[in-house]
Amino acid sequence: MKEATEPSVRDILVSDIRTLRASDTPAALLQALSGTSQEVFPVLDEKDLVVGTIGELDLLRVLSPSEPTLSFGPGKLIREGLIRDIEDMMTRRPSTCRVDEPLRAALKRMATLQIPQLVVVDAANRLIGLLRGRDVFVALFGKDPA
Repeated sequence: MKEATEPSVRDILVSDIRTLRASDTPAALLQALSGTSQEVFPVLDEKDLVVGTIGELDLLRVLSPSEPTLSFGPGKLIREGLIRDIEDMMTRRPSTCRVDEPLRAALKRMATLQIPQLVVVDAANRLIGLLRGRDVFVALFGKDPA
C-alpha cells in the first residue's frame, strides 16, 4: 500500500497572477484592482525579486481621512506628488512561503498572522505564485466558501 505524502504549497498555489512593479504609479494599482478579482499584488523590483505586496488596504491607508498628513482631504499625498509610485505605498517584507514547503506549515503561518494569502517564492526569492486561503478551501472541499 502506497503511503500518502503530505501536500505541499506547490500542489495548491495559483501561478496565473498579476504583479506590479515598485516603479509603477498609483494609477497602475487602480487599473489592476478594477481589471481582476485578485485582491493583493506581489510587487517586483527591476531584478524580478519580490520586494512587497500592495492591495486595496494599502490604497485605503493612503487615502484615509484620519491620516494626520492628509489635512486637505484624502488623496493629498498623491496629488502633492509625495507618493509617486507603488514603492511609496506598498507593504514591505511580505509574508512568504517556499514553493516546496509543506502546506500545513504555510496554513499555520497564515492563521498565526491572520492573513488570507502568502506570496510563494523559490529559494532565490523569485515569485512563483500566491497561496490563498480560498484556493486551499476549494482544493480540500471542492467548492468556494463564498
